[in-house]
Amino acid sequence: MDNQYYTAGEIARIAGISLRTIRYYDTKGLLPPVSHSDTGYRYYDKSSLALLQRIMMLKYLGFSLEQIQQLIAAQEAHALDQEAILAQQKSLLLEKKTRLELLISTIELAQHSSQEDKWQVLVRCLNLLTSDEKVLEQYQNPENLKRRINIHNYSTSSQSWMEWVYERLDLQPGETVLELGCGTGLLWMERTRLLPEGLHLVLTDRSAEMLEQTRQNLAPYKKELDARQIHIEYRILDANALDLPPASYDRIIANHMLYHVERRDTCLASIARALKPEGTFYCSTVGDTHMQELHQLVIAFDPRIEMPIQNLTGGFHLENAAPQLTRHFAQVKRQDQNNDLIVDDPQVIYDYIYSYPGNAPLILEQRGRELLAVIQDKLNREGAMFIHKSTGMFICKK
Repeated sequence: MDNQYYTAGEIARIAGISLRTIRYYDTKGLLPPVSHSDTGYRYYDKSSLALLQRIMMLKYLGFSLEQIQQLIAAQEAHALDQEAILAQQKSLLLEKKTRLELLISTIELAQHSSQEDKWQVLVRCLNLLTSDEKVLEQYQNPENLKRRINIHNYSTSSQSWMEWVYERLDLQPGETVLELGCGTGLLWMERTRLLPEGLHLVLTDRSAEMLEQTRQNLAPYKKELDARQIHIEYRILDANALDLPPASYDRIIANHMLYHVERRDTCLASIARALKPEGTFYCSTVGDTHMQELHQLVIAFDPRIEMPIQNLTGGFHLENAAPQLTRHFAQVKRQDQNNDLIVDDPQVIYDYIYSYPGNAPLILEQRGRELLAVIQDKLNREGAMFIHKSTGMFICKK
């Protein structure tokens, strides 16, 4: 037998893991042996060690085994060499490093805070540790999303946000279009008559419940769309483990969702590969001052109410998104919508605050009437509440 081969026990010892783990990865299809002996022993080689390193690295970064399978399959489908794979791993580690540094700085702040302030800092630390789960919970619930959307009906712009976005897509007949994080399908519901003939629309979301709501919302338009040969496909897809076929889409849309993606650089790289040579990527986000008057109202009312959305959007907002995009796209252009909110309905403002992911519903179960009274008093004095919006879109080409 060639000495470049290893038994399962040998590769386990080299890697410093148990033989049981090697066998488990084999049964899951992650680490198949390259050969078997006549008596059934599994044999591995140096490529197996490289594959095992990728599995262990992705596991360390927090990916599930299912996500690891998808990522490895995508790397193989794109024929990535070892250097490209290592570059991906470095990018993922840097993203994790940024999150860890933020947590470390928060812990250090707690260590040097007074006993009274220490509690608030530790709450912030807890928010950082659980922010992903809270946002996922929020966006898996269509009713919660509806509460958040209603406030935008009080816009000062003559053009709704979805109209503004759709206008910039400039869709053409026969194109294949992918939307990441489609929510409840609001971008398409009122614009089915505008869709060009022969369009192939792929709508995705990581929430099965949200995707089913989209399917139901677009079902009444099926005959109309079929008559114009417009095909809509629905897929459950997590942007944190994106596996897209290369050069397959004319346009890809990520509407107010990239700031929720923890592995954003890897996601953007996959999007760039999935675009056709002349394809376009559209991604929207918010700015630093977005909804600041509302957030100030919440802080003044009860500083215990968590606002993890503010923390999460900071990773990809209007002020810092361009450098992230230019690593993957040769042309990156920014367009801002001129739009604010003037809200004269206290219940709409209350519902938006109630929809905050985290502990807002729990606190408002106890203090909801007080908050409504505060909002009503403000509207009695001012007539309406002015809320500044900072929203825009980046249009990117390879």
